[in-house]
Amino acid sequence: MNTIDASRTLRLALPALMLATPFSLPHESSVAPFINEIAEDFAVSTGTVGQFGTATSLGGMGAALALAPLIGQMSVKRVLAVVLAVLAVSSILSGLVTSFAALMVLRLIAGMASGVVLASALTAVGRLWTDPRSRTVRTGLVIGAMAGGPGLLGPALRIFGSQFDWHSVLILYGILAAASATFAALALPGLAGAPGTVRYGKLMAEAARGVVLPVVREALLLRLLLQALFGVVFGYLAAFFIHLYPGRTDLLPPMFFVGPLGFMLAAFAGGKVLGRIGVARGSAMMVALNAAGLFAFAWIEMSPFLTGALFFIYGATIGIAQTGITSLLYQHSGNRQGPVIFVNGALGPGGSMLGNAAGGAAILLTNGFLGWQILVTVAVSLTLVPAVLVGMRRYQ
Repeated sequence: MNTIDASRTLRLALPALMLATPFSLPHESSVAPFINEIAEDFAVSTGTVGQFGTATSLGGMGAALALAPLIGQMSVKRVLAVVLAVLAVSSILSGLVTSFAALMVLRLIAGMASGVVLASALTAVGRLWTDPRSRTVRTGLVIGAMAGGPGLLGPALRIFGSQFDWHSVLILYGILAAASATFAALALPGLAGAPGTVRYGKLMAEAARGVVLPVVREALLLRLLLQALFGVVFGYLAAFFIHLYPGRTDLLPPMFFVGPLGFMLAAFAGGKVLGRIGVARGSAMMVALNAAGLFAFAWIEMSPFLTGALFFIYGATIGIAQTGITSLLYQHSGNRQGPVIFVNGALGPGGSMLGNAAGGAAILLTNGFLGWQILVTVAVSLTLVPAVLVGMRRYQ
């Protein structure tokens, strides 16, 4: 694989990657805040509109998995610029169409593009910075910037939408994605892959062998479990909060802000933290703290402000853990780094979709949130198993 020493990189490469990753979560940033308005316009239920999220996740997971075997031979700069451009066009068209079916197709396409954004950005980090410590710091910055989608861009678009409508929001989101695509095309170096004409089937087999490498398999399992847990928690955050504190709808916007804020701030600092205590040990510690915090979040009902603080801690611990997991994948995937990072990217939407479905089923089975609370408890316990396996290896 072609790698580029950090001294030869353009100084705008890191900002370009950080401005790209917020667009890896288009549903959470541009559609989810307007579910009620979209449902009203199309005369359908909010649950039906919620399936846009399912379409986005399916598209993202499928696209990342399909490209995983090929990314080692592709220019990451070109891939990132193209998928951001596709996201831009599909978002603008989403704001123009008047057919629910057409909008569903466009959200699937937007999901396919967005599912490749984060994976491409992290692959670029792996090619640009080869020193493990320097790479871990940059990984934290790029991953932390991702939270700017739902945490900063989403609320800003909500304010914009209150003055106009959701159609205008999607058009504006597309324009911003187009600006990010242009910046990436201008600021990033070529980041070319290794030349070759190997068959897709053989490349797929190579990618599969990368997934089961020591450390890589435990890190990917941990990534899947943490992402599924995110789907369980974030997907039902509003309903659970109102279940705990009836009538406190005024506190929902801050609740949706504090989690991404904790994630962003912790990921930004996470690279340096992990550099001091070790990536494997630090990641395992963060998963343990995350488990304790989420257990308290699910079962302690004292004050909405305590619940908010626990959700902030959840976001913070996940921010550092995700940085550590990605760093472990860089270190232990060898020449299969690109495919492994893309599989990691696919586990994001795939895990979220799994967790969202499991959370809904748990609520239905117990006709309330007791099943959801038990599911959260079981899920956080499961995350400790691969975390312990990773931590015991004592890799830096």
